[in-house]
Amino acid sequence: MDTEFLSRLWVAAQPIVDLSTGEIIGYETLIRGDPALPWTSPEQLFAEARVRGLDAELEAQCRALGIDWALQHLTGTQKLFLNINGAYAGLPIDPHGRSLEPARMALEISEHHNTLASVDCLQQIQRWREDGYAIVIDDYGVGYAGLGLLLATQPHIVKIDRSLIADIDHHTARQSVVAHFRDLALDQGITLVAEGIETAAELEVLQRIGIPLGQGFFLGRPQRESVASPVLLPTRGSAGVFRATLPASDQEILQKAAEMAYATPFPTYVVTRTRHIVAWNETAAMLMGWSPSQLEQHRCHDQQLDHHDLTGRPLCVGACPLVWSMAKNRAYKERVIGFTAEGTPRELETLATPLWNPVTHKVVGAIEYFWEIEPATDSSA
Repeated sequence: MDTEFLSRLWVAAQPIVDLSTGEIIGYETLIRGDPALPWTSPEQLFAEARVRGLDAELEAQCRALGIDWALQHLTGTQKLFLNINGAYAGLPIDPHGRSLEPARMALEISEHHNTLASVDCLQQIQRWREDGYAIVIDDYGVGYAGLGLLLATQPHIVKIDRSLIADIDHHTARQSVVAHFRDLALDQGITLVAEGIETAAELEVLQRIGIPLGQGFFLGRPQRESVASPVLLPTRGSAGVFRATLPASDQEILQKAAEMAYATPFPTYVVTRTRHIVAWNETAAMLMGWSPSQLEQHRCHDQQLDHHDLTGRPLCVGACPLVWSMAKNRAYKERVIGFTAEGTPRELETLATPLWNPVTHKVVGAIEYFWEIEPATDSSA
C-alpha cells in the first residue's frame, strides 16, 4: 500500500430512499480497493493504512473520490452523503476544491471515533453547520453514537444502525425502540434514515412506524453507477401506511384541521407528525400550481414542495418551519422560497402552527398558512 495504490481506489454508491415515494434523495459513497490487491473492503483498507501511516491520506482520498462521483452522478436536489472520520476533522472536506456546494452534501460522522472526547472535532462540526453542510450521525444506537452525541452535535439527520433494523418485523422490542427514536427525532427536528433494510417485511414495518428515509440492499446495493429514481417499492397506498398507525383522536384532530384548511381563504396545508400532507386547499393550488390530488397523502419533503431559505439553502431536511413548529410546540413564522409546479420560484411568508392532542398530550401534526410576498415598489417613482 502506497500512494500509487491510493490512486487506484474507487467508490460504490448506495441510494438513500424516501420510504413513502421511492424517490432517491441522495447517495452514500463507500470506498473500495483494487480487487487484484489484498485490501478491498473499507475495514481492510483503513486497518492497513493505519499500520503504514497513510490513514490521513486515505481519508482525504475517500472524500475526493466521493465528491468526484457526486459531480458526475447527482441530479436535481439529491445529496452526497460523505463519511467523515472525526479523527481527521481538520482535513478539508474537498481536498481539490471542486464546485459541489455545501447544501448538496451531508457529512456522516463516524461512530468509530469518540467525537465527544474531542473539542476540536465538536468545534469543526459547528463550523460545518454554519457553512451549510447537513450534519449526520451514523450508526445511531451503537458505539459512541448515543444521546450524548445527539445533544452535542444537534444533527440534521440520524441513521439508525442496522442492528436495530434487522428482523424488526419479528421483534416488538426493536419496533418500540425505533418508534421511540421517531418521536425523539420529531421533537428535535431531525430526519431519520433506517440503515440496512434487506427485506420487504422490514420495509413495511418501518413505513408503518413512520420512518421517512431508508437505505439497504432491498432498496439498492452499492455500485459504481447511479440507479433509476424512483425505486420501485412494494405496492401499498401511502394513506394506509400512516392512517393505520394513528389513534382515532389524532385522526379526528387532523380531520378538523383539514376542514379548516379547505374553508380558509389563505393558501393552507395540513401535515401529520411524519409530514404526510392530509390537506392542500384550492387557494394553495391556485398560487403554486399543485392540485390537492397531486399532493395529499404524499410527504411534504418528497421533492415536490422544494422549499429553500432566502439564501437558497434547502429546508426540507431538518430546517423546515413545520418541523420546528412541531418540535418547539409553538407557532413559527419564516420567509422561504417555494417553487410552483412549473418550477417558478416564489418568495413566501409562512406561519406554521402545531396541532396538539389533549388526550395523548402529543403534537400530532401542524397546519401551515402561507402567502406570496409582493416585490417592494419604489415609492419615489
